[in-house]
Amino acid sequence: MSGATLRRGVCAVLPDYRAAVAELPVSAALSESPRGSVVVVPGVGVWWDRALAAQAAGAAAIVVANPQDLPREAREVLLALTDIPVIVERPRLRADLVDDAIQGRAGIPASIIAVECAAPASELISVIRDGFGWARVFAGGPLGLLAGSATAQARVALLELRKGQGGPAVTVAGNVEAGHGSGGLVRILALGEVRSEVTVDQPAGLARVETCTEEGALAAPRRFEASARLALRRAFEACSTGRAVNDVGDFLDDCALGWDLAALGAAGNVSV
Repeated sequence: MSGATLRRGVCAVLPDYRAAVAELPVSAALSESPRGSVVVVPGVGVWWDRALAAQAAGAAAIVVANPQDLPREAREVLLALTDIPVIVERPRLRADLVDDAIQGRAGIPASIIAVECAAPASELISVIRDGFGWARVFAGGPLGLLAGSATAQARVALLELRKGQGGPAVTVAGNVEAGHGSGGLVRILALGEVRSEVTVDQPAGLARVETCTEEGALAAPRRFEASARLALRRAFEACSTGRAVNDVGDFLDDCALGWDLAALGAAGNVSV
């Protein structure tokens, strides 16, 4: 079988994804048709409807590129994306960084998790949502809102594991900072027998995972692969192996915390 027949079509208009296809000449080729292709849906506007339309058009997989805010009423649309793999590209919550952070802890749970976020006002909700995602990763499962406050300039949340079996103390805080460029900043500390520190500063192009144990400090190797290229490779792997991905479920879990926190702020309460 020739290399050309092994290549998966990619239907994409975003420059980052077209560049990623060019970097994957053996496995990817640009396509004008969604049928049988990996369809890249830009995560702006009513992107959830476009993702559903791509599934209906016969896409082999969908990549949602850096999704912005999702209204609660669109949740059911995403839950209807069940026929094909859906990769949610979250540049502040990359799958390879998550793997590095989890492997660094070697199964040792955290007792305290503190997440700090900063972003321009237009991006604060999305950045805090990824902060919730990092908290979920280190806590080891979906989280629920215990208490919090939400204003136009800042949000603070106290979280707990939903499964009700104890777990770490978790806080996520976010502030509007006009000086931060597009993409914002997420900094995570997971403390306990092992200390993990993750910093993702998109304007600075910085993504760092550090783990401290009794044997010393270890920084994970720097990841140079573009987020779009990583997302495409994950989509190809899901198509070829049939292995399930839970990007949509994780994304909706993190969105739900944002919805609950916003509702709490609108009601003028600080606890649930």
